[in-house]
Amino acid sequence: MRGRWRPIDVNDFEAGRRQDFWLPLYESASSDAVRVPFIVAGGLQDGPVLGVCAAVHGNELNGIKIIHSLLKELDLRKLKGSLVCAPIVNVPSYNAGIRNFVDGIDLNHVFPGKSDGKPAEQYARAFCKTFIPSLDYLIDIHTASEGRINTMYVRSDMADPKSRQMAVDFNPQIILHAKGGDGTLRAAARRRKVSAITVEAGDPAVIQGRMVYEGEIGVLNVMRGLGMLEGEKQTFRDPVVCSSSRWIRSNTGGLLETRFKLGERVEKGQILAITRDPFGNKTNEYGAPHSGIVIGMSTNPSAGSGTRFCHLGLEGDVK
Repeated sequence: MRGRWRPIDVNDFEAGRRQDFWLPLYESASSDAVRVPFIVAGGLQDGPVLGVCAAVHGNELNGIKIIHSLLKELDLRKLKGSLVCAPIVNVPSYNAGIRNFVDGIDLNHVFPGKSDGKPAEQYARAFCKTFIPSLDYLIDIHTASEGRINTMYVRSDMADPKSRQMAVDFNPQIILHAKGGDGTLRAAARRRKVSAITVEAGDPAVIQGRMVYEGEIGVLNVMRGLGMLEGEKQTFRDPVVCSSSRWIRSNTGGLLETRFKLGERVEKGQILAITRDPFGNKTNEYGAPHSGIVIGMSTNPSAGSGTRFCHLGLEGDVK
C-alpha cells in the first residue's frame, strides 16, 4: 500500500451509475488495511467534477447524512458531470467516536500531509492523493467541535469568484470570509486550483434533521450553479456576510452564564456573559468588543481562563 495510492478517475466509472467502493489508505498497528469509503456518481452528460466530503473529524456526523440524503434523491439521468463523495474521511477516529486522529492530532491541520510524517500526516497525504486530483470543485462539510454549537455557515475565500458563488449558492445563515489556513483540506484543494468551500453544519456527535435538510438543498444549489443540474435554486434567507470573526475568551475562571443566542446580532458593549465563583458571586462580565453576529458558541458553562465562549462575526463584504 505504501506510496501506491492512485487518484480516483471518474473516467474509470460507468456513466449514469452510482458506484460505492472502499480503498485502503492506511495500515493499523496490526498491519491491517484501513479502508476509506468513496462514492462516484456519474451523469450521462459531460460536466464538472464536484467532490463532497464529511467527517474529517471523526465525531462530525451531519455531513455523512447530508451525503446520504443527497445521493438517495439524485437522478443521475439529469446530472451533468460527476460527484465524488467521501462520506467518512477520518475512518479511524469515526470508529473510535473521537474528533482528532487517533494520534491526537487534528487531521484538518496537516493536509496535504507528509510521506514520512506522523500518523495523521501520512493518512492525510494518502487521502489527498486519492481524492483531490480529479476534482474541479470541493464542498468539505464539518460541524462544531465538542462542547460547542454552530449556525449553518460557510467559510469561503470571498475574493475568489468561484468560491464566492459556491458560498452564496449554498445559502447558509452566515458566510465567513476566510482564505483557509495551511493544513486545512480546503487549502490543500486550493493549491491544486480546486475551488472549495467549508460548510459548518451544526453540532458534533448528533444528526440534526434541519441541518441535514438545509445541507442537502445547499449542495443541490451549488450543483445548479455549476451547471450540473437544471432547475431553480432553493433559498431560505439572505445570508449575512462577515469579513472576519474572532472568538471571545474568558480571562478569569468561573461558572459561565451566557446572555446571547446562536445567530443573534449583538451591539458593541452589550453584555455577553458573566462568570461566578463557587459561592455564586459574580467575578467578571464580558461585553461585545464590536457589533456583530454570533456564529458559534460554547455550551459548557465550566470556564477556565482563556476559554472560548462566543464566535463573533464582523459583518461586511470582501471584494
